Amino acid sequence: MTRLGIAAARQYRADFLMTAFGALCYEALSLAFVGVVVHAFGTIGGWHFRDLAFIYGIRATGHAIHGLGFGQLWQTDDVVRQGEFDRYLLRPIDPLMQLMTRRFQITAVGDLVFGAVLLIITAVAAPVSWSPAYAVYLLAAVLGSAMVEAAVLLAFSALSFRLLVSGPLMTVANGVFVTFGPYPLSVLPRTVSYLLTFLLPLAFAAYFPAAVLLGRSDELFVPTWLAACSPLVGVILFAAAVAFFHRQTRHYSSPGH
Repeated sequence: MTRLGIAAARQYRADFLMTAFGALCYEALSLAFVGVVVHAFGTIGGWHFRDLAFIYGIRATGHAIHGLGFGQLWQTDDVVRQGEFDRYLLRPIDPLMQLMTRRFQITAVGDLVFGAVLLIITAVAAPVSWSPAYAVYLLAAVLGSAMVEAAVLLAFSALSFRLLVSGPLMTVANGVFVTFGPYPLSVLPRTVSYLLTFLLPLAFAAYFPAAVLLGRSDELFVPTWLAACSPLVGVILFAAAVAFFHRQTRHYSSPGH
């Protein structure tokens, strides 16, 4: 189904290329803003631009993978209110799978190119003695980051079956990920850091695994073992969000009834 979505999107090649390039430029400008902040203050909590860019690389690549698989969650409100979900219930395919693959998220292509290139460059420049185990952990961290973001947005999108409107909640969550994602959360007030760890699990998306890989575990405000388990936390949160989504579909009421 995803392959068909890609084929359909590529029928309009100019739109495909311009949309993907626009997404890449947006990410580049966001990173440039981080660079401006670091240039103005020297470091942020002792983190140089190289290290911040490494966090950004994990987060951007994870965000791109999330976009490729779950970008259509942003359309859940419309799918529910317009009755499109009726068709999902009649087909012998999981409704969530149908929602995920209803369109192809072109912006994710630009995000993925930017994130992957940035992650490779910053990983090479990072003061890390890379080994096969570290490389596998970095890959797991990226996938875990995608699962954390997907879990949060999936849980909020599931509320559409009760509230009919979940877009504003998703917008707020996405805004927090975009605003605070590239920075070490240890520089924030401790209460805010805890909220962005245990209420909205942003810390597990990039900061914790980056701190572990860079050998900055002494700056963490949680036990090192918990930060190191960030990829596993992503899997657990994602599994819980999928279960929550399916449970909320029981409250779906067709607009045609």
